[in-house]
Amino acid sequence: MTTEEKMHLITRNCQEVLTEVDLKSLIESGKPINHYIGFEISGLVHLGTGLMSMGKIADFLKAGMKCKIFLADFHTYLNNKLGGNWEDIRWASVHYFKQALIASLKCFDIDESQVEFISGKKLYEENPIHWETFMRVGKHITLSRNLRSISIMGKKQGTDVDMATLFYPPLQVADIFTMNVNLAHAGIDQRKAHVVAREVGPAVAGYKPVAVHQNLIAGLTGPEPGTNDAESLKMSKSKPNSAIFVHDTPDEIREKIKKAYGPPKEIEFNPLLNWVKILVFWGEETGEFKVERLEKFGGNVVYTKYADVVADYANEKLFPTDLKNGLAEWLIKKLEPARKYFEIKENSQALIRMKKLLG
Repeated sequence: MTTEEKMHLITRNCQEVLTEVDLKSLIESGKPINHYIGFEISGLVHLGTGLMSMGKIADFLKAGMKCKIFLADFHTYLNNKLGGNWEDIRWASVHYFKQALIASLKCFDIDESQVEFISGKKLYEENPIHWETFMRVGKHITLSRNLRSISIMGKKQGTDVDMATLFYPPLQVADIFTMNVNLAHAGIDQRKAHVVAREVGPAVAGYKPVAVHQNLIAGLTGPEPGTNDAESLKMSKSKPNSAIFVHDTPDEIREKIKKAYGPPKEIEFNPLLNWVKILVFWGEETGEFKVERLEKFGGNVVYTKYADVVADYANEKLFPTDLKNGLAEWLIKKLEPARKYFEIKENSQALIRMKKLLG
C-alpha cells in the first residue's frame, strides 16, 4: 500500500489531522504506528462511538496500524460518571461497554482479536512509571492551561471544580506516552488534550504524537432552539431521542428516524443528511445509498454521489419521509451484527443491568 493510500484511509471522514505533514512523515519512517482511542464508561454506546469510532479503527487496521481501545475507568471516576461508584464502573467497563464495542466492530467485519482492549486499572498496575510521567506532564503545563483543558470532560471553564477534575487532562496526556502511542484518535472535543500532548511530548517522551479527530455525528433532534451552530447538533447519549444505540431494535430505529428533525429542503442543519454523508458515504463524495418508494412517488432510486442526494432534497425531488425510510433501512442492515451479538444471553442481561444503572 502506498503512502498516499494509507494517508487516505487514515484521514478520510475526519474533521482534522494534527498534522498531515507529521502523519506522512510517520508513515514514511516505516515505524509501527501505534493507535489508541479512549472512552469514559458513561452510558449506552451510540452511533458516534459504535459506528464512527469503530469504523475509523477499521480504516486504521487496513492501513496496517496497531489499534488499542482504552477503557478509561479512572477517568470515568474522576468525571463522576455512573455516580463515581468504582464497582459499577468496573462492572460496566467489562460486561457492557467493552461488549458493545466488540459488537460495533462486527458491523465492519472486525474481530476483537484484531484490536487490544486495555483498562486504566491494568495499564497503571503494569506500568508504575506512569505516575512519574503524569507528574512530568503536570510540570510542563500551567494551571490556567489545565483549567482551559477541562472542556474535554464536558465541563466549562470558570465553573467550580474539585481537585480531581484537575488531574484529568494531564492523566489523559500521560496515558498516550505510557502506551507508547504515536497516533491519538478521538472526536474534536478531545483536541485540547491532544494539543497538550503534542506540545509536551518532545520533553516528556521524546516524540510528538499525531492526532486524528474524526467527524462528529449530529443528534436527531436538530439544533437547539435559537442556535445554528454545529456543537448544538452533536449527538448526546444523555439525550436518548437524539441518538440511536448500536443494540436498538429495527422498530426503535425506524421510530427514532421517523421523529427526527428534517424539514423539507433544509440541507445545512439537517441531521439526516449529516448521517448519509458521514455514515453511509463514509465522508466520501461517492458511495451507494438506496431509497425505496412507490412508483407514484418516483420509484426506487440508488444514489452514487452524495451531491445528488443533497440536490434532490433541496429541490424536493427527495422528500423527508423517503430520506428517513432509506436511512432507517440502511442502519437496520448495518447494525444487524451488533443486534445479534446482544442476543447472546449474557450480553442481553448486561444491557438490562446497564440501563438500570443509568436510571
